[in-house]
Amino acid sequence: MQIKKSNMTNLYWSVYKNLEKELVRLAEFVHFDDNQLSIYSVKIVELLIRCSVEIESISKELYIRLGGTIPSGRDLYFDTECIQLLEDNWLLSKKKVIIAAPNFYFKNDDNKVLTPLNKANKRGTSGVDWKKAYQAVKHNRVDNLNKGSIKNLIRALAALYILNIYFKDDIYDLGKDSKANNLSANMGSDLFAIKIHKWAGYDGEWKYIKREDFDECIYLTKWKKDSVEKVNEATQQMHKASMEFLMRHPKFLEWSKTNKIEDYRGTNLAWDVLGQDIYIEMIGQASNETMEVHKSIEYEAIINKISI
Repeated sequence: MQIKKSNMTNLYWSVYKNLEKELVRLAEFVHFDDNQLSIYSVKIVELLIRCSVEIESISKELYIRLGGTIPSGRDLYFDTECIQLLEDNWLLSKKKVIIAAPNFYFKNDDNKVLTPLNKANKRGTSGVDWKKAYQAVKHNRVDNLNKGSIKNLIRALAALYILNIYFKDDIYDLGKDSKANNLSANMGSDLFAIKIHKWAGYDGEWKYIKREDFDECIYLTKWKKDSVEKVNEATQQMHKASMEFLMRHPKFLEWSKTNKIEDYRGTNLAWDVLGQDIYIEMIGQASNETMEVHKSIEYEAIINKISI
């Protein structure tokens, strides 16, 4: 499976991986389960601060990439401006991250499946807990040391994981793998995994069919653009060939002596005029090329940016 890489230099992924390694290493000394989430330490506070600083930086980079403007005379706010713009474009508050590390022993679903960017664009009491904890320990570490908890660190790192995936913006060439069986859900992480929206087809207007969990998925699979174009062209040719078959057929010529197409009010003119057997013959002849094109369809996995 090939990955189409952008030309943009990525300075963030290696930093994320180092933070992840340190958290996984920490789990060798502390048993990570539902009862241990409130545990705090200076080391956890350090990791939370480093992680949150990365979130500030990468969210600003993504903001600029999306066309966000730098305010004049003041700092750019990473949450209410940058993450807000990302939310408006990508609905990051719905995106889910699954904890997949074998030495993390959470049983509660709320601790295994996270939406770490939900309310990350808010401030004050309305904001997400990991961000409130970060602000607390940044401004008064001594009095707020207990805010540097395992729970807040994991969720901050999960938020950084999502932002890194969107920053990388990798496209995975799946070839004929329509089920994306060879696409790893961890996206290079040793700790987290994502939800992938598997291709479900296109509707009659060539719109991508979205399952109920579409907004929760960070990646989606679909036909490659050239496959869509080929199938669309072949379908148009099939309709054209079907219409030519109909117009030349003696039954239609006889029918047209006393009827007009524009006056027809049924649901399938060809079926009604030609009858079932001839209609099936017509579709069979017209669809040969379309069937061959369908056999050549290739798939890809792309970041879920809503606009598909």
